[in-house]
Amino acid sequence: MKELIQAALAEVNVCLPGVIVAYDGKTATVRPAMPKQLANGQTLVAPQIVQVPVCWPIADGGRAMVTVPLKPGDPVKLNFSQRSLENWLSGSDQAPDDPRQFDLSDCFATPVMRPGPVADTENVCIQYGPGTIKLAPSGDLTINVPTMTVNAQQTTYNSPVTVNGLLTYTMGMQGSGGEGSSISITGGAQFEGGALTHNGKNIGSDHKHGGVVAGGDESDVPV
Repeated sequence: MKELIQAALAEVNVCLPGVIVAYDGKTATVRPAMPKQLANGQTLVAPQIVQVPVCWPIADGGRAMVTVPLKPGDPVKLNFSQRSLENWLSGSDQAPDDPRQFDLSDCFATPVMRPGPVADTENVCIQYGPGTIKLAPSGDLTINVPTMTVNAQQTTYNSPVTVNGLLTYTMGMQGSGGEGSSISITGGAQFEGGALTHNGKNIGSDHKHGGVVAGGDESDVPV
């Protein structure tokens, strides 16, 4: 009886570490990371499994999603369904046509599962290459990236903003209202190109005061 049970269990697939062979953004070709050991002590090379659905955290009808790029050799966790998935993958929730159970062909892949990488034990951390995003228990957010590009119709900051590096703008700059709405600049200011105006009046380098005699001062202006 024990041998019969062991023989039956040997054909049951539940969960295995796997490796990505190829990935097209929807399904993957994978292989179990470990070979199968037979009852006589021999090992059987794990076969490749094709068209394996790759599962990601997805919600709100697919509008909310978290994914990572998968490359050949990346580790995944393989889960094997207790029922045939063919009908379900084609969009049907009806009973499966095939009675097979825990078969290698009815496999899900879940990235990315492998012990070993040293994790940040204090913060919620997202890392890819040299870029990191860290959220501390205090709620403070730190972003470290070589370059950051924000494409938004409008960006609003409801807090003071400090810029420690060079501030460059290409589409003009304007502001109005608020307490202490004047601009204070410590150090020199250099303006190049275009007219410098105040309340619609030119106060740039080509602005001249009428009635001032060359070489004179305000006392030279006739009353």
